[in-house]
Amino acid sequence: MAPTDLSRLSLPRACRDALAGPRAERIDQHTVPVAAHWWDVEVAAARLPGVPVVGSGAGVLSRGDLFEDAATLDAGSDEELLRFLWRVLAWGSGMKLRLNRRRIHAVAADPAPALAALRRALGAAPHDPAEAYEALRPRGRSAVPSLGPAFATKVLYFAGGGAVGHPCAILDARVAATLRDTCGWDSLGGTVWPARTYDRYCALLGRWAGEEGERLGRPVGVDEIERRLFAP
Repeated sequence: MAPTDLSRLSLPRACRDALAGPRAERIDQHTVPVAAHWWDVEVAAARLPGVPVVGSGAGVLSRGDLFEDAATLDAGSDEELLRFLWRVLAWGSGMKLRLNRRRIHAVAADPAPALAALRRALGAAPHDPAEAYEALRPRGRSAVPSLGPAFATKVLYFAGGGAVGHPCAILDARVAATLRDTCGWDSLGGTVWPARTYDRYCALLGRWAGEEGERLGRPVGVDEIERRLFAP
């Protein structure tokens, strides 16, 4: 199938209407319940740094929490980098633990390549979504074992620390379904995307964010578009 001409796609009306509310309520305060105890036990059992993952007594993580992590992250510290990864995975998984034990054990078996890939990705994320994505998904494979495309994009998104102009956005199966079924991106795959496709996705959301920013008279982030595409 030939690539869809994204220049003809329009942001759905429901997404435009959702942008009327304050950004902080829809983005920074977007909170997910997480399995805090499970994370602390599993990471400690694997003898990896980064605990406590969520914090004493906490059972939730918000986008704002992860923005704060990224804003102060010392990417040269293995401990801080892995704690950031665990927290992104915890937020993205919620109470559904999925492949997280496998991810933890795979990193424990050989941390160096995973840490190197994360550092390359975080370094590229603010300016080049394709390069950043390729760092985590080289040639369509997982640089961090069991870290698939959707979770890779979560890492790239949170690397921006909540900056409105950050170009990387989360892309998962639900967002992809809306883009295909509602917006008309016919050539978009379901759950696996090459770096070129992710780059086109970020550019599309960047265009929509720019158009909506002009309409509303304020900066609009690509995450505000993604948030509504996830739940149209």
